[in-house]
Amino acid sequence: MPAPAPSPAPVPSLAPIVDCIQDAPLGSVTSRTVVLGYRSSAAAAVQVPAGAGGNDIAPGAADRGQPSTFLPGEHHGVWLLTLDAAVEPVVTWTLDGVKATIDASIASCTDATAVTLSAPATVADGGRAGITAVVSRFLLGPPEAGSVEFSVDGAAPTVVPVATGGVARVDLPAPAVGDHTVTAKFVPADGATFRPSTATAALTVAPASGPLTIAADSVVAGSRSVLVTVTRPNPVGPATAVFATSDGTATAGTDYRATTGTVTFADGQSSATATVPLLARGAGAPASRFFVVLTSASVPIAAGVATVSLPAVSAVPATATVGTATSGGSAAGPSSALPEGDPTTPTAVPAGALGQDILLMLGALLVTAGGIAGVIGLVRAVRSRDAFS
Repeated sequence: MPAPAPSPAPVPSLAPIVDCIQDAPLGSVTSRTVVLGYRSSAAAAVQVPAGAGGNDIAPGAADRGQPSTFLPGEHHGVWLLTLDAAVEPVVTWTLDGVKATIDASIASCTDATAVTLSAPATVADGGRAGITAVVSRFLLGPPEAGSVEFSVDGAAPTVVPVATGGVARVDLPAPAVGDHTVTAKFVPADGATFRPSTATAALTVAPASGPLTIAADSVVAGSRSVLVTVTRPNPVGPATAVFATSDGTATAGTDYRATTGTVTFADGQSSATATVPLLARGAGAPASRFFVVLTSASVPIAAGVATVSLPAVSAVPATATVGTATSGGSAAGPSSALPEGDPTTPTAVPAGALGQDILLMLGALLVTAGGIAGVIGLVRAVRSRDAFS
């Protein structure tokens, strides 16, 4: 039975970079300062302890203060290593299995350059990517001659001269949807002693933002404004949209205030809002509606009209007029604060009726207290009242 094929060796995600060296003779000793960096193809930070086997300096002490946290991308001038060039003329930094040799053949820091690349991580399909490269030297000022070649995935470069401060900028059209690599390479001017250098950055091209939709919140009685929200499903790149109100059965100036404006999306922002003021509506106003319309946008529009529904306003209920209490009454109303005809209003009672009422009250008391005797008393009391009538 044939032996299984060996598994492929893992591809290193880290690589050390020796940027430059600077020798300084100090009598019988030559102090060598080494500027180092690294390159990481990992998508997130990688931890490799110094001197633990995967991040070592040799010969001598494996831990010389080198970094142990490595961020994605290419990084220059991260740390300095000081050596005695006579004692350690050749030193090796091994990182994730990749070796970088440090010796006298390394470029002097007066001539070595580094490129710092600034590029957006994501752009929308059909958009453009503004990219900036800054060329620097480690011990002296930046070069202000030469050029930077910008390219995407190794395609034909766009060449931009280096300006003051070592800066070069370019605005490139977005390539196809997907992941890409942007490279900026510094090319020294003819006759210069500068060393070339490069930097790379990842660029993702996403489907174009949009399409936009607009919707309005519900309106309840008494609301003085309504919030409208514009959303997009793919929040890639900046975007803008212009909106305006439009009459339906509700009219501007009577039911709401005519409003126009622009909502703005930043890269990564999926929604933006605007407010339309509502006006006080008269009692008995019927239910009505108006519209908020996306009139234009920098990206496609899917649903460009939001309906704002205003509820009916109920009529104000009639309130009864209550008379004002005055001494002896007046044309403004009766003297009592009670309504006219109220049974508790004090009125004159005839004497005869008053006597009859007293007899009835006495009879009722007899019923309560004395059973049959009370009934007899009640009958007598009624006959007595009739006799007075």
